[in-house]
Amino acid sequence: MEFTECVKDRLTLTLKSGLLCAVMLMPATTLAQSLETVRGEEATNATHPVTVATAATEQRGVKLIPSDTASAAASAQQRRIARLSGHIQSRYQIPDYKAQQIVAAAIRSGETHQVEPELILAIIAVESTFKERAVSRVGARGLMQVMPGPHSSKVREIGGRHALFDPAKNIHTGARILADYLDNQSGNLRRALLRYNGSLHLRRSAYPEKVMRVYRDLQQATIEG
Repeated sequence: MEFTECVKDRLTLTLKSGLLCAVMLMPATTLAQSLETVRGEEATNATHPVTVATAATEQRGVKLIPSDTASAAASAQQRRIARLSGHIQSRYQIPDYKAQQIVAAAIRSGETHQVEPELILAIIAVESTFKERAVSRVGARGLMQVMPGPHSSKVREIGGRHALFDPAKNIHTGARILADYLDNQSGNLRRALLRYNGSLHLRRSAYPEKVMRVYRDLQQATIEG
């Protein structure tokens, strides 16, 4: 009996030890599997870093512009500036750096006010022939011959009348005025140009036709280079 009880006790102890070892080994196995999963993900991320970064960025609601697309857009804009400034330089006899400065300002203002830069440049050509310090007999100033009195609030925003001799500020203000006139005239370009020139109520005016001729000429220069 005593021998039988002794064997029983030993079997029970052995069984308990085995169960304890099994329980202790289970977390270790799970941890090993987790570590293998993490290593696998790290390897995938290392292989495709751009894909992972893009996915993370898209999850934040930000869309990435491919570098080749941005580069192509920048190159196209540079070509447009070069073509227009070259045309203006040869036609109106102004320095190349000045032509590029005016064209770049016209493109920026055109994007801001939703007006084609070639149209802005055509108005400059007719109004001042690209003379940034031009002053008319009625007081219109700068490249786009902005009238300080009727547009006093817009002129104050750029720093006052003297600021109209700054090419970029003058173009910004003139393009803004033109955009307002286009809105007021329901997009009718001829009537907007007549209003810009102050000749809307005159019986006859050749001003819109002058601007449109130069406008088409500049559009052609942009296309042909």
